[in-house]
Amino acid sequence: LTKIPLVKEGDQIAQLIVESAASDGVAIDDGDLIVLAQKIVSKAEGATVKLSDVTASAEAIELAEKTGRDARLCQLYLDEASEVIAVKGRMVITRHKLGYVGSSSGIDRSNIAPHSDEVMVLLPKDPDASARKIRAALKELTGKTVGIIINDSCGRDYRDGSVGMAIGVGGVDALRIDEKVDLFGNPSTSRIAVADEVAAAASLLMGQANEGV
Repeated sequence: LTKIPLVKEGDQIAQLIVESAASDGVAIDDGDLIVLAQKIVSKAEGATVKLSDVTASAEAIELAEKTGRDARLCQLYLDEASEVIAVKGRMVITRHKLGYVGSSSGIDRSNIAPHSDEVMVLLPKDPDASARKIRAALKELTGKTVGIIINDSCGRDYRDGSVGMAIGVGGVDALRIDEKVDLFGNPSTSRIAVADEVAAAASLLMGQANEGV
């Protein structure tokens, strides 16, 4: 979907999906799987912070000295994390309050506002609830039953580059467990992270810059 506008706090994501699909000539059908960038969900829910409203603690100032980052930004890392796992140069690896391990507590500033505005976007407070809400709203608007995945680009410890990961799902089984045999007839049980696989594939279509997909 290429016609999603710049999302503002209070926007109804389901309505934007319906309008964008119509503009792109895409029919929404039962069983479709719609993958959304986490950022538009966070923006619609008002999960943004201006650094000018943040006061850095002593711990944040110490982290800033280690990393060379803004102490107020380091304060947000701490606020959104349950623990700091590692500091590697400028990278801060945390366990987010939601449980995800990655860089910068999921905080980002791209595609939010001019960097001079110092606006940061946080992860949604409850991504699964957000996905279920959007799914229900789409059902009401279209009569169709779809699945929703909320996708975030996550940096990875000990491995370069980011990858799309599902941080919220609605109407989707995140895992598929296969009880099969391997090529030699040995019992084989596979736990496949289906939602993450789909999120990663969708990231290739979404892009990371000004694509707006």
